[in-house]
Amino acid sequence: MVSVSEVAPPQARGHYDGLVRADGRVHRTLFTDSDIFKHEMLKIFGGSWVFLLHEAEIPAVHDFKTITVGRRPVIVSRNEDGSIVALLNRCPHRGSMVCSLERGNAARFQCPYHGWTFLNNGELYGVPYRKGYGPAFDKRKRGLGRFPRLETYRGFVFGSLNPGVEALTEWLGPAREIFDWCIDQENLGPRGVSVVKGMTMVYRGNWKLQNDNNGDMYHAPVTHRSTAEMNLARHGTGKTLDHFKSDNNPMLAKYFGHGHKLLDQRPSIDSPWERARPLPGREVMGDAVVQRLGEAAARAYLDLTGRSGINLVLYPNLMMMGHGTFAVYEPLAVDCTNVRYYTALINDAPPEVNTLRIRFSEDFNNVAARDDNEIFERIQTALEDVPEMPWLDFSKGLDTDRERVGEDGAVTGNISDETGIRGSYAWWKTLMQRDFTPQALGVEADEGRSR
Repeated sequence: MVSVSEVAPPQARGHYDGLVRADGRVHRTLFTDSDIFKHEMLKIFGGSWVFLLHEAEIPAVHDFKTITVGRRPVIVSRNEDGSIVALLNRCPHRGSMVCSLERGNAARFQCPYHGWTFLNNGELYGVPYRKGYGPAFDKRKRGLGRFPRLETYRGFVFGSLNPGVEALTEWLGPAREIFDWCIDQENLGPRGVSVVKGMTMVYRGNWKLQNDNNGDMYHAPVTHRSTAEMNLARHGTGKTLDHFKSDNNPMLAKYFGHGHKLLDQRPSIDSPWERARPLPGREVMGDAVVQRLGEAAARAYLDLTGRSGINLVLYPNLMMMGHGTFAVYEPLAVDCTNVRYYTALINDAPPEVNTLRIRFSEDFNNVAARDDNEIFERIQTALEDVPEMPWLDFSKGLDTDRERVGEDGAVTGNISDETGIRGSYAWWKTLMQRDFTPQALGVEADEGRSR
């Protein structure tokens, strides 16, 4: 077992207490220090549950998808018996990535360097010129490393390289209620869902900037002002972003524990369909659904196409927006992040409904999310180049009568408060100071350094 002191950055473990303060201050080095970033990939993306994919992305036996988990290349594959396994995409022979395709269907994977071949459950299947290896060569220790923990909840597949991580439902905690709402309101038919890939956005900034932003409503009237003004000028009142005009409203921010946070705008959104701004084909497709199903049944479906009013961030890398849209945060470097968007389509819904779900998923993210990316890059530049101002302030709502703790332990604040973000940084500190080393099954244990 590698000690924490061997894999930690130069600061002592307790030093993280000084970087995340109880008064809501967070030190700039959490966003700029490459050693801290490497430690995050080890402790957070290796030590907690991390979202991998939706099971509908690999529906058939031998389907696979390649992803990254804390920069580790990973293959997620469906085996012969229908079970799902997550494999480290790195040949145990000489280190090459084994699979370079984004997705496909394969019962075996062959390394392009020397031809070692692996079953899609990670076991070593074949070695060219096997007689060249002596009796100590153990195939059982030369497979593709497997995630020791993998669980599925409501179709979403999570994995962890920490064998001792808490049960998935315990990790979700009170956030399960909102997670379940996102799925239950879809009224899914017997054929379930399909998942389609949306847009991908790369920005020059730290991954936590996007994670924070999706739990932040405070910025919306300022950062997205041009979008709100355009909506008002073209479409009048009652459309996207028009529901947040003051700090005095029934909408909520929540912190659920384990880093999970929520922006709940549902109290101010009566009908997602009516509040959604027009886009090409909206009226024609909406009318077609009404003609086919009748007004009442059509409205139930059409209200599953606009923005639901939910931002549920499951720490560290998944955001659920309801109505089938979810996003995955993919750290690339301390100052570079990829965000991938996906949409779940209801297989038993009218085709127009699924087309509208895709169009609305593209709409806000292609317009207002560009504002966010611009801000992230400005933040990153300033944090890197202005060391004389070391602190960021996430104290909004702290020590006020706006925040309260519920019976389930969740902390609720005003929609514009930084309640959830503050909680996430407290959990960040907990994960960064945990005494454990990520492990993979099917490979020889590391007797030296983990990184």
